[in-house]
Amino acid sequence: MKRKVKTANIDNGVVDQFGREWAKYNYLGGVASSALDQQFIAYVSPINLDEFDSKTSIAADFGAGSGRWAERLEPFFKKVYAVEPSVAAVRVMTEKFSNLGKIEILNESVEENSILDNSLDLAISLGVLHHIPNTKKAIMDLSAKIKPRGTFLCYLYYKVENKPNYYRLIFSIVNIIRICTSRMPHKIRMLLASFIALTVYLPLARLSRMLLRKGRDISNIPLHHYAEMPFVMLENDALDRFGTRLEQRFNKEEIREMLDAAGFDVLTLQFSKAEPFWTFAVKKK
Repeated sequence: MKRKVKTANIDNGVVDQFGREWAKYNYLGGVASSALDQQFIAYVSPINLDEFDSKTSIAADFGAGSGRWAERLEPFFKKVYAVEPSVAAVRVMTEKFSNLGKIEILNESVEENSILDNSLDLAISLGVLHHIPNTKKAIMDLSAKIKPRGTFLCYLYYKVENKPNYYRLIFSIVNIIRICTSRMPHKIRMLLASFIALTVYLPLARLSRMLLRKGRDISNIPLHHYAEMPFVMLENDALDRFGTRLEQRFNKEEIREMLDAAGFDVLTLQFSKAEPFWTFAVKKK
């Protein structure tokens, strides 16, 4: 039986770009499954998924991409909405979730979707909202879908404010490179991302892994959080980092202000102490 997918007439350059990315890095067939499990554990560290009732609780993954996180939420919830504006990514999820009836795929966006207001026990958006022009409004739109005292779990790029000066200098150089590479044709971006993953990401990641296993502190080595990840995830993230035109970054105070304006209880705000930064969870008022 063909799976039903709710669709919306939406698209733009950034959405199309990510659609192509998820069509290539679809993680079908259990590719990098163990590494994705570990990354998911890191993302959800600010919350306890066992607190949700798998018979009644409803969740949504906004900007679901290939569905790698929606798939891992599914055992804990009665229903999981996988909200994704890219048609190409939706095709990947349609194949991946053909036998997972609790996941409903919505070819819709954070700003415009068919999820009922005040209906979600948990909403997640991991690595998505910093690619939306108005992140503050996107958080407000998302907040409207969450129940009072429901939970929002999010990952936003940080301003490397907690890193030493040399780290910030490297970041500034990398950002200039990103601005240039993100404007190149798609095929060239793909090739450059693979090259960067092989010549930069992989050596630093494996250096970090070697030092980590010797008990050394690797927290200020660039890309250290890729230490145990397989190459396909390094390549995927290199494309995400160097192929994206629109990228915003936030510090903790800016995040607090956006959450407060969107009706969240900032007294419940918890930032993850481990990378990726900033991952955080907060309750709606």
